[in-house]
Amino acid sequence: MPKEKTFWADTEFFGLLGFPVRKSLSPAMHNANFESLGMNAVYTPYDADEASIGRIMPALEALRFKGLNITMPLKQKVIEYLDELDETASLCNAVNTVYWKNGKLCGANTDGVGFVTGLKEQGGYDPAGKRCLIFGSGGAARGVAFALAHSGVESISLWKRDSGNKKLEELAADLNAYKSNVCPVLSTDEGDVPKLLEENELIINSTPLGMEPNTDATPFDTSLLKPGHMVCDLVYVPHDTLLLRQAEARGAKILYGYWMTIWQGVEAFRKWTGGEPDVQVMTNALLEHLSIKR
Repeated sequence: MPKEKTFWADTEFFGLLGFPVRKSLSPAMHNANFESLGMNAVYTPYDADEASIGRIMPALEALRFKGLNITMPLKQKVIEYLDELDETASLCNAVNTVYWKNGKLCGANTDGVGFVTGLKEQGGYDPAGKRCLIFGSGGAARGVAFALAHSGVESISLWKRDSGNKKLEELAADLNAYKSNVCPVLSTDEGDVPKLLEENELIINSTPLGMEPNTDATPFDTSLLKPGHMVCDLVYVPHDTLLLRQAEARGAKILYGYWMTIWQGVEAFRKWTGGEPDVQVMTNALLEHLSIKR
């Protein structure tokens, strides 16, 4: 039987920083895992933005925090408060996991490995040799793109609706520096989307479109999808986004966004503790929170 939590002087704290975080599934997943393992620990979400993170980070160790997850809009901003980045976070220039190692505050990016693990394990899809199209260019897109490049995809094309910032160009340049010509196409032209969907098999939405409250939105015209596509949505609230429902209706394979959430959480726990989590408990807790029956 798991020991009873006391939440007293020896309780270890973990949490999530970002905005908004109130609908995050991570607390349910991690707290169920802590209980299963008999850990005197708690995971709590905290609203934080670029103005407040500078006050939060220096106080973490004194408050007995042992690890954090980082979400929008702080995945790049948090880097300036860290002592070290692991290889993946350095390549991505985006951090979603913070942990202590040898007295130093370190950053990692577990989004990509979480996505690829879910793609293989639950999607039954090996990305090696495949052509990929990613919608979006934020922190999650960076983590997923570099993990896919590492996994041996043939190419990664990028599309983003807003041409007003440099994130798309920066991501393409960084990918090509990591692996020569792995990102041959980047576009902000909606007229390019039909051709891009025709040329690529693995389709990934890393934009907020489809997330509450914009549940009636999709990043592109889903009538262009075909049975040969594998469509993945990184949005997980709601889990059955309009994109995935319409993709499945068109005969495409789909992968729900919550699988990346589960597997990146598994990797985050390993970074925080050096131990192994109860993956089944984490999965059950998250699916129960989403009211998904297996």
